[in-house]
Amino acid sequence: MAAKNFRNGALNPNAFRRKPISEENILNSTMLNYPLTQYMFCAPDEGAAAAVMCRADIAHRYTAKPVYLRAVEVRTRRYGAYEVNTTCAPVEEDVAPTVYAARSAFEKAGVAPGDVDVIQLQDTDAGAEIIHMAECGFCEHGDQQKLLADGATEINGPMPVNTDGGLIANGEPIGASGLRQVHEIVRQLRGEAGDRQVPGNPKVGFTQLYGAPGTAAATILTT
Repeated sequence: MAAKNFRNGALNPNAFRRKPISEENILNSTMLNYPLTQYMFCAPDEGAAAAVMCRADIAHRYTAKPVYLRAVEVRTRRYGAYEVNTTCAPVEEDVAPTVYAARSAFEKAGVAPGDVDVIQLQDTDAGAEIIHMAECGFCEHGDQQKLLADGATEINGPMPVNTDGGLIANGEPIGASGLRQVHEIVRQLRGEAGDRQVPGNPKVGFTQLYGAPGTAAATILTT
């Protein structure tokens, strides 16, 4: 997963890290938190992002390629979720806030995970992207390994994830990361992503953010 994001970042002129790193070099880099090595983590950095929004009915006054924000949903952890620190164990476990945010966004936008053409997921570390793939409904837990091996999440795959390199390649400037994801989706839906453009005229994009401890957001954008 990390190697894929480094490859995508090499195609992104705005990325913090713009050089591919091989799977071998990633695996052989310094072990920081087993089983995650140095190059499986994003790096803190500085950055900024901005968005211009207007009413949908007047969007064509300002651009020939409007992108519409169909849903923005934020959820926080609930009692029973693994992020909640308590003095006693809950009787019943609950799912992560990402699950609730994604479900609500899909319901509000009137689309399903299978309708999404390009995906942006939180990848603070390599494991996070893998976990969020299932939490957002794009696959079942346990299916990620085969999807990655089959190239499903590559730019030319059926469910491209983090086409701009994600946090692994762009770093984590905290507040700017959410709009960075939206920026990439807008570029992709407009067909303006250059060498990292998803083929097939993508029409639906999805973004997901997670902030520790226990806050998640999901957005859905369409042409």
